[in-house]
Amino acid sequence: MGDRDWNPLGYKTLYRELFKKHLNRQEMLMNMKRPVGWFFAFHPSELIYVFDLISAFPEQYSAYCAARGSSVDLIDASIATGYSHFLCDYFKTTIGAIIEPEKATKPLIPKPDFIVGSRALCVAHHEMADVFARYYNVPRFVVNYPYWTSDSLKNVDELTKEAEWADELYVEYTVKRLQKLVEFLEGIAGEFDEEKFKQVFKKSERTSKLLIEILKLMMSKPTPGSQREIGDFVFISFFVLGSDYALEFCQKAYEIIKERVKSGEGVSDERYRLLTFGIMPWHSLSLYEYCERMGANFPVNLYVNASVHLVDSKKPFESMVRRSMHFTNSSYEMLESIVKTARKADIDGALLLENTGCRITSMIIRPLADVLREELGVQSLILDAPQCDPRVMPMERAKTQIDAFIESLS
Repeated sequence: MGDRDWNPLGYKTLYRELFKKHLNRQEMLMNMKRPVGWFFAFHPSELIYVFDLISAFPEQYSAYCAARGSSVDLIDASIATGYSHFLCDYFKTTIGAIIEPEKATKPLIPKPDFIVGSRALCVAHHEMADVFARYYNVPRFVVNYPYWTSDSLKNVDELTKEAEWADELYVEYTVKRLQKLVEFLEGIAGEFDEEKFKQVFKKSERTSKLLIEILKLMMSKPTPGSQREIGDFVFISFFVLGSDYALEFCQKAYEIIKERVKSGEGVSDERYRLLTFGIMPWHSLSLYEYCERMGANFPVNLYVNASVHLVDSKKPFESMVRRSMHFTNSSYEMLESIVKTARKADIDGALLLENTGCRITSMIIRPLADVLREELGVQSLILDAPQCDPRVMPMERAKTQIDAFIESLS
């Protein structure tokens, strides 16, 4: 199989600008002695900007360590102190950075003044928040999002998370918890500013719409962008939604991909279109480029899709509940939303990443492969690919499996 020209969108410069502005904000707030909070994926990230909080994200920091090559030593450090090897990669990497900071990638994650745990995907976020809060002896707040089932949520859209119907009891309970979170943050960071709250959510709404439009454009033929670029969208949608720099990034990114689609330009000479799902293997993102250079492109990344949701600035608290309405936080009978997306993208197969570093996302891999085969007649390649530990997925072995799978599509 020949190596095809690779033509990414060129988002790397935009990401550098985004991260620089985020770090500048962090430094400014550090100088102002603002409180530091640790947060997890699917938390209500807009509140960071409402209360001028210094935000730190153990998961994002662990991904950063994996991409920079320090995660293996940190994982081993956590195991050496008694934590099990089968625990979450993000948890083990963060614990390692706490125990042996000299081995961690700089800049280090700042020490927290408080921690917010949330369950909108992973129940282990509760336990991680508890462990970290006990370690640093800081206050902790937990937002319990519901696990959605077919009798509590109807016809949810896979990208926007808009639903035909959602159980009012679930929604009202979670809204009350989010309002309690606002009270908790007031006690730490000062008085709640209603006008600032409205302005932040207006930015969040605009940013969310752009993210969704970009992911829709990714399903164009040929696939316009690389997953090496699109995968970092999770940082925006999970952690900095509501910021000026996230909106600025998305405005520029949208214009770039819109022009790419208009001109009919693709990331490579497209032979096959693959759906992918799983936490990105941050240590080996070249995996996606390898596939794309082989002519197998990714119009859909369900992990990225799960991270986005349509924000309604007129109903901010309800919007914060909506971010939990994704297929990895729902019962398996609700996978029809995935089938609709996969059919729209006209896929030829799927690359699914089974993750020994994340039991939660791995549990759905087999049901997902089954439904894609049963409903669309497409086959899946399942790879062992932890998000932070490259030792489980040697790249040469992964490439051999990918080669064989692509050959089987011919």
